[in-house]
Amino acid sequence: MNLTPRELSIFVSLASSLNFGRTAERFYVTQPTMSKIIRNMEDRLGVKLFERNTRNVTLTPEGRDLLDVASRIVDEYETGLTELAAVARKQSQHLSIAALPSLAATMLPGLVLELRRRVPKAMINIHDVIHDAAIDLLRMRKVDFAISGVDHVHRDLSTIEIMRESFVLLAAESLGIDKKERNWSEAELEQLPIISMPRGTGTRMLIDMAFMKNGMQFRPFLEIKGLSTIGKFVKDGCGVAILPESGAQLVMEEGMYIIPLRNAPQRTVGIITRNESSLSGFAKQAIEWLCTANSIAVNHNSETQNEGSSGN
Repeated sequence: MNLTPRELSIFVSLASSLNFGRTAERFYVTQPTMSKIIRNMEDRLGVKLFERNTRNVTLTPEGRDLLDVASRIVDEYETGLTELAAVARKQSQHLSIAALPSLAATMLPGLVLELRRRVPKAMINIHDVIHDAAIDLLRMRKVDFAISGVDHVHRDLSTIEIMRESFVLLAAESLGIDKKERNWSEAELEQLPIISMPRGTGTRMLIDMAFMKNGMQFRPFLEIKGLSTIGKFVKDGCGVAILPESGAQLVMEEGMYIIPLRNAPQRTVGIITRNESSLSGFAKQAIEWLCTANSIAVNHNSETQNEGSSGN
């Protein structure tokens, strides 16, 4: 029996979708070619994997028995490729970073310009994702480090705090809300048509915690995940957004303004790395530049790094 990793991946994908057309598109082959691949696999295995008629595709009992093994092999193969890529990245001028969208847009352009100045042929990948996705990419070794909010301790991760920023209100002229700085007041905020990020994001968690400390529940008028979408709703006068200052600055347009909030909750932003994996020289250069840009001294010895992670 001689099945390739690609054939096993095709089998696992088709078993999940039960759709020959969709699976063929994913693997860039025609549907007849996809059917031929499956038939060839069935011939070599000596069992029928799928039952097909004009309406449905279903796994046979033999196909279900083989699926667990095939899935495990595919996962192990992909994990191995990821680890190989991480080792290769460490030996090359290749850098991969995961960052919250607002931080990626405000902090990383300067870093990329500097690294390209130092190493013109550098390869840099940036994943602008929410916090949980950034941590997943870090743990799967698909990025060298992550830049995100920091509020929870995780023993497998280390952080270097690089900045703190307060929450502010983002409003539009059309809503007619006073532009003057005001105190953070849960009772007063509750009276506004607040737009917020949804539960599950670090930003929302910090706001929820601030309200809970005063025995109140945060109930935004509207929940939206994407920063740019929040900005459009604010611009059209649909409501007022509570955002970290960098996020508000990123989406602010003409006709919009930021209202500072005294004594507002703060988000701590940090560079997050894996404890069990040493950084490449190129990644260390990137971290040093980010720390210097934010006036933070950095030492890469593990005993000087704080354990921690989380928050969007």
